Amino acid sequence: MSHLRRLSLVAVPALALSTLAFVPAAPSSAAEPDPTPVSNGVDWLAGQLTDGLMHNDQFDFDDLGLSTDTGLAMAYLDETDTAGDIADALAPRITEYYTYDVGNSDGPLVGTHVSAGSLAKAAAFVDAAGDDPTDFGGHDLIAELEDRVSTEPGTEGRIGDVFFPDEAFEADFSNTLGQSFAVNALDAEGSVLTDSATDFLLAQQCEEGFFRLSFAAPDAADQTCDGDAASSASTDVTALAVLNLASQSDDTDIQAAIDTALAWLDDTQGADGSFGSDGEITTPNANSTGLAGWALGDAGETDAATAAAVWLRQHQADDFGPCTTGLTAETGAIAYDDAALSTGRSEGLDVAVQDQFRRGTAQALPALLWAPAGTYSTEPVSTDGFVRAGSTQPVYADAVAPGQTVCFALGASQTLVHADLDGNAAGTVELPGGSGTRVYDVGLTDGVLGTITFNALAAEKLGLKLKKAKVAKKKKQKVVVKGLATGESVRVLYKGKVKDEGTAGGKGRFVTTFKVGKQAGKQKVKVRGEFGNRKAAEKFRVKGR
Repeated sequence: MSHLRRLSLVAVPALALSTLAFVPAAPSSAAEPDPTPVSNGVDWLAGQLTDGLMHNDQFDFDDLGLSTDTGLAMAYLDETDTAGDIADALAPRITEYYTYDVGNSDGPLVGTHVSAGSLAKAAAFVDAAGDDPTDFGGHDLIAELEDRVSTEPGTEGRIGDVFFPDEAFEADFSNTLGQSFAVNALDAEGSVLTDSATDFLLAQQCEEGFFRLSFAAPDAADQTCDGDAASSASTDVTALAVLNLASQSDDTDIQAAIDTALAWLDDTQGADGSFGSDGEITTPNANSTGLAGWALGDAGETDAATAAAVWLRQHQADDFGPCTTGLTAETGAIAYDDAALSTGRSEGLDVAVQDQFRRGTAQALPALLWAPAGTYSTEPVSTDGFVRAGSTQPVYADAVAPGQTVCFALGASQTLVHADLDGNAAGTVELPGGSGTRVYDVGLTDGVLGTITFNALAAEKLGLKLKKAKVAKKKKQKVVVKGLATGESVRVLYKGKVKDEGTAGGKGRFVTTFKVGKQAGKQKVKVRGEFGNRKAAEKFRVKGR
């Protein structure tokens, strides 16, 4: 069943300034997804493939591991053609992925290291792509994987590498990530070792609900997570364990383990929907948020999955005209974190950062299935009254898709804002100097969908004319103010008191009269426009009889 469903988006988002009264749009049906972020991500990630594989341009090699991760995401998203292309390209080179030659210091070949975790992930991907892992590229990946599953008492079900302990840098690198993929692959093929491998995987879950990354030492009497003081929580491992155990969720014990893991993920999710990786990498990032959101969504934890998807969408390249950045040509790519997004926008994606964006996108893309759509209506917004030229002003768009990038642009000046969980995008713009009407285009991926208009006034010496240079006591003086904007507020002050106030007419004029009182001598009339930097003053004489 395809998870990608095309939705028709309704015209234009309602726009409003935060300084204006507005009625927020009623929440859309919370379950209504927006297919755009997944579609964009699929297009971008597929476009990164070279002959079906991810080629690392920085170090000039085909990254078979990243190719497999990409294939797993594509298979889950029912992008069968792309997943099939990856499988076809991987098949003749499959042993390059999970084996490598080991030589001693003198150079002769000692043997071949076999990575059980990579073998397990490869088998899981081949099955997900619709190929036969028992006959793939001339290899029976399931039989080879079964050879890597221990049948020894104490470690029964544990996967392990073929390695050469006497050689430098050699070790058994197997861990819980590989164990979870092994459980998936073995279960899919009905292997007799599925139960023991599953039991060992479940033993890597601590009482708090998380799954740890590293196994205990092979000779440890206690192989469980709770039995090892060095056990530590991992978001990525926990999420992948949930995903890889899903096919066995009809077993009540396994479902209980999944529920406990989901509860732990839910408890550790940030208020903004994000996840850190572990105790050492606590910074929210796309890889961990993506895997956790994917696991939560797949298990039906829609609210938590939606929050994760919104955070991911806030970090997905969606920078369109008139707001173009270094990521405009990379629409769909997902940045690792805030810093990566900022750098990508200012500098683009060179070969040094390309790999990070690819990895983040491959792991996070399925979680965007739970990105919600917005509700849209069309309505340009104008400010009430005037604002100072050169000032910072709030801009706002509501009812857009949560996490979506909103563009506020005036010529070369641009501001990109990401909508929050409620679909509200609030930001600020710095108005240019000089008086005039400033119309900001407001756009989404679909193009310019509305405008926000500011009437800006700059500092100015207003025109002030007094009818008489001399006025008798208790008589009237006439004041004519020019150079105002139509509708601009104005005050006329005499002896520190407001004698009259109002708004300028269509020609930017304001006329009034007032009694000068009975104090003779030089006096001053002051006028103030909308702001204190728009003013004028003139003197006249009050004469006695």
